Amino acid sequence: MHLSFNKNIKRFLTTTLLYGFAFSIWELFFNLYILSLSFSNDTLGLVRSAPPLAALILGLPLGVLSDRIGRRKSMLLGLSGCIFGMFFQIQLTQPIIIFLFGLIQGTGLMLYQVSQPPYIMAVSREEDQALIFSLNFGLITLAATIGSLVGGQLPSLFENVLSIPTGIANSYRWIIASAIGFAALGLIPLFLISENQPINNNQSKTLLNKDFFQDLAKIPVARHLTLINLITGFGAALLIPYLNVFLKGRFNINDNLLGLIFSISSLFVFLGTMLSPKLVKMTRSRIIPTVFTQGFSLIFLFLLGFSPTLWIVFIGLLMRTVLMQMSAPLLENYAMLISPPGEQGLIASIRGSAWQLGQTFGLFASGIVQTRFGFSPLFITTGLLYALAIILTWVYFRPGEKELPHGSRI
Repeated sequence: MHLSFNKNIKRFLTTTLLYGFAFSIWELFFNLYILSLSFSNDTLGLVRSAPPLAALILGLPLGVLSDRIGRRKSMLLGLSGCIFGMFFQIQLTQPIIIFLFGLIQGTGLMLYQVSQPPYIMAVSREEDQALIFSLNFGLITLAATIGSLVGGQLPSLFENVLSIPTGIANSYRWIIASAIGFAALGLIPLFLISENQPINNNQSKTLLNKDFFQDLAKIPVARHLTLINLITGFGAALLIPYLNVFLKGRFNINDNLLGLIFSISSLFVFLGTMLSPKLVKMTRSRIIPTVFTQGFSLIFLFLLGFSPTLWIVFIGLLMRTVLMQMSAPLLENYAMLISPPGEQGLIASIRGSAWQLGQTFGLFASGIVQTRFGFSPLFITTGLLYALAIILTWVYFRPGEKELPHGSRI
């Protein structure tokens, strides 16, 4: 399969790399930073729930905004807001203030994310789209590989250079701030991209209609995407953002090893997503590889949660992450294929809003469960929710996929 790397794709993917690098360090250390301020796991859950809460409340309007003002402007505005919110969350130490800037981060990130799939559709050929979606997703994980590896070394680096002891709030603050600087660099190539298709200001005008939500509920794809992403988002939020806390608490591993573990995991996700287009070509389907890879990942999820040995836990983490994530861009591509071009931002925001609804409640609930019962109930619940979402993906989308034109299926 041939992929034309025009200048827009190159610049777009460069931003993906820079943001992915920064966000991996953020994810690696932000939980630990909040806990280093002597806050409880309950407070951590509350703080972590702010970004998805903002995305949930504003998701649909942000999707319409993207359809109206264009993908380039939306991505620039969104990424800028996300960076602004991230920066001030580590500058201030009052939980309510951190929560408020988390809302800004979530709003910006949502606008940035819902604009990406329609932009890819606009600047790429149909036969290249599965590969470009996989490449965009894969580059985030590749950047996360580098970010986790580099991030794991930063505590000792700052200790040696700045004489800041590891494991304290100021150390984590310096590490996260340096990562945010890389995210800011991503604004430069994003500023230089162009938009191939003009935006029709009448697109998504139905949002202004009082019957919008009633009409939206009548669209099967909207209902199905909402339910699947809601279930998956809730299941993921219960557990995945806290895996660093789980590993550090259970095995008492240091920051260097923690960074190495997550960097290797991210590297394998990148390699896995590069196989996704080949699976599409082999099966002539985006749904078949999505369902089967995610289904097999459940075995390794429980291995990760209940094995007493670190190296077995590492294998579980590695395989779970690869299998669950490698086909994620395929479902995203499928959602865009079955959406009218003028409503792709809206459909992307529907998916995102449902995900964020699950994330909002899951992140908060997880902190409470961790404090009172530990991680075991979270692994069981997440596995069951994932299984339900996988079944629904097959039931809802596989029959309709068979009716797509041949070119859209490969």
